[in-house]
Amino acid sequence: MRSGRPKRAPLRILFVSSDPHGNTDPNQRDLCNALGAAGAETMMLADNATGSILTRFLHEQLRGASARFAHTPVLGDSASWLRSLPGRRASRSGKSVLVTPAPENALPDIAVSFCPDIVIGSQIARTAWAAVRATCDSMDIPTAIYLRDEGSLKHLTPRRGETLRSDDLVLADSRALTKMASAFRVRANYLAPLVDLEAARIDSTRERILVMDPRKQRGLGWVEDLAEHFRTIEFVLQEATPLTVAEQRHIDLLLARHPNVCFRTRPDSPAQMYRDAAIVLAPFRIDHSPRTVLEALCNGIPVIANDLPALSEAVGPGGCVASTRHQWFDEVNRLWQDPNAYRNVQAAAFTHAARDEVQADNIVSDLLRYVQAAMVNRQNRILDIGD
Repeated sequence: MRSGRPKRAPLRILFVSSDPHGNTDPNQRDLCNALGAAGAETMMLADNATGSILTRFLHEQLRGASARFAHTPVLGDSASWLRSLPGRRASRSGKSVLVTPAPENALPDIAVSFCPDIVIGSQIARTAWAAVRATCDSMDIPTAIYLRDEGSLKHLTPRRGETLRSDDLVLADSRALTKMASAFRVRANYLAPLVDLEAARIDSTRERILVMDPRKQRGLGWVEDLAEHFRTIEFVLQEATPLTVAEQRHIDLLLARHPNVCFRTRPDSPAQMYRDAAIVLAPFRIDHSPRTVLEALCNGIPVIANDLPALSEAVGPGGCVASTRHQWFDEVNRLWQDPNAYRNVQAAAFTHAARDEVQADNIVSDLLRYVQAAMVNRQNRILDIGD
């Protein structure tokens, strides 16, 4: 006998990012795929770093002018109106991805056509998110900000003279970030970064030390020191996202100085990046929870990371952290030279990657629960105001 209850409509979630690689961010892609498998409908609105150079230049200039003159009655209104013009039309890039140089400007039309139940900002500029919040307020759509690194905490603090509207939901991809958010009197809900671990699994030959996404801001200087000190160990610089011309030039100079270092372009399969890794280095300067840590750990590959709260949390017992030159040298030497130490950390890496909180089904379940609660809370506030 069929129930007379109406069929519940799937939850519709719109992710917005102004990061140039937002539409290709693997964490975002994996999360959307997992949400789709759970019955939700998702759409990504992002900046993919393409489009007219003139359009992008005008948008950046107008964005700056809008921020500077925000509290000037005449100039502020004019600057805000002009800023809303570039990039209003988004183009499709895949089944559920829309791209534009100015995602915040394309949002009003996308919100009408997609009808999201919530808009989630991830890797988005502060001024862009302020515009997204304003649009969502005018359309009565809940918003959530997903904190992905320490730099994203700026979304929790108002600028001078600014009235900051709080989001309906704040998410953070590490417990370290939830603690940092609490310092601003903001309750952030922990949501581990979703990583497709099955796509990363491989039986590594464990012959080399792997460095993912080699850039200066990701601690490439440590790698040069280590390569100079451990001349008999081969280091692999693995491309994760396209390098700029200047970054590639720096890599070429590094390779010329260190014959035990090689560079590899990104393969089609994530697993292939770890095919010969014995150790993964994560000397990142910006504190966050990189997917490469979890991918390495699920293959039992120990990780040595910079001693920062979120990074340390991500590595856990599946590796170690270092902050000084001697610590980096000592940890590399210990894991490379001591088989017993390596096996112990390897076993811990497998266990840490298998913990419940980083499994895809649990992450999706947590997110849907957070979103539903945020929607109910917003509706209750509206009813309270109405009373």
